Amino acid sequence: MNGMPTLLAPAGGMRPLMTALRFGADAVYCGAKQYGLRAQAQNFDEEQLAYAVRLAHAAGAQVNLTLNIFAFDGDLPGMVRMARTAKDVGVDAVIVSDLGAISMIARQVPGLDIHVSTQANTTNSASARVYRDLGASRIVLAREMTFEQIERMARELRGEIELESFIHGAACMSYSGRCMLSSFLNGRSANRGACSQPCRWTYTLHERTRPDEAMPVEEDARGTAILSSRDICMMDHLPRLMESGVGCFKVEGRMKTEIYIATVIGAYRRAMDAYGRDPQAYMRDTALHSELRAELDKVSHRVYDTGFYFGQPQVCGGAVGVTQASEYMGYVLDVSGGEALVEMKNRFFVGDELETVTPQGSRKMIVEDIVLDETGEHVGVVSVPLTHVRIPCGDWLEAGDMLRGPVRNRA
Repeated sequence: MNGMPTLLAPAGGMRPLMTALRFGADAVYCGAKQYGLRAQAQNFDEEQLAYAVRLAHAAGAQVNLTLNIFAFDGDLPGMVRMARTAKDVGVDAVIVSDLGAISMIARQVPGLDIHVSTQANTTNSASARVYRDLGASRIVLAREMTFEQIERMARELRGEIELESFIHGAACMSYSGRCMLSSFLNGRSANRGACSQPCRWTYTLHERTRPDEAMPVEEDARGTAILSSRDICMMDHLPRLMESGVGCFKVEGRMKTEIYIATVIGAYRRAMDAYGRDPQAYMRDTALHSELRAELDKVSHRVYDTGFYFGQPQVCGGAVGVTQASEYMGYVLDVSGGEALVEMKNRFFVGDELETVTPQGSRKMIVEDIVLDETGEHVGVVSVPLTHVRIPCGDWLEAGDMLRGPVRNRA
């Protein structure tokens, strides 16, 4: 292994960004208000982007900005202006898919690193060299590549250009995310940031001469989702990833909450650091493997698989709904005098056993008291999300930590 790969985290807003930095991301990727593929995320205006860069650089991390829409002629001048603004506020790289935009940004905004988006679906070293010659410094590989193809490409390039690969999170049922389904069904282009995720909808099959007879493709109590892909999870194969020649591990999720970012980034950070310290010891540490894999089950996700890393997935669709082993209970805003000021997310009671979510891992704690911050009233439960409460925490918690607990039946 030639150096530690970078762990790249999604940041759809300021709190997820701060969480990613606190839980060990080496870099974050985020979007501006235009030209990115997550228009429904909070995203960042120029002032927020400058602040995000200051936070990241103070933590020793980098910021990558997405400018990866499929661009029309009218978009290109604005994309170049946005790239120039990004460089001016200290952004480290822009992620771009459009060939013309890559060329224009490289010429007109020199000194700003360009990463070629996965939507450019780069799958071979010859294409990578073309992008390098245009001015790109990194390729975000197509998600359809296998381990063998990635490793061969890395050997062929021998460090001429960096390689980045998705290792965790949601995947599209279309090639490298290039999807027309949302545009076709409701006029919202996935390739320009407005995807309505129709691949996650449930569908039935109708035979032309019997339009009133709906036939389930795969029967399930919640319907059929033949187009909905499973989520990628490569935690079980981290050693091979670390030796693959990929220089950046990317986690999907700019629409995800801070609890998702904390859990996933925290787990991969611990795994990567343990492997970096002693690869052989890491591979023998079955207790750590089980702990980290269990962590990833606690956040909201579809059924996990390994994508295309080992060839064609056995199951390409049918991932109906999401599952999670734990529920987000609260975000710690501040700690003083042995009490944590918590922004409540879901209902919990005095006497509940919760888990802390910290960069060092998790531990159990009992909720001994709940005090409404606004009135000072002691209560047994709070049921209104975003209420600020104080709970005793000793020295267990710090600002930016989170609490989770069992998933409750809300019927």
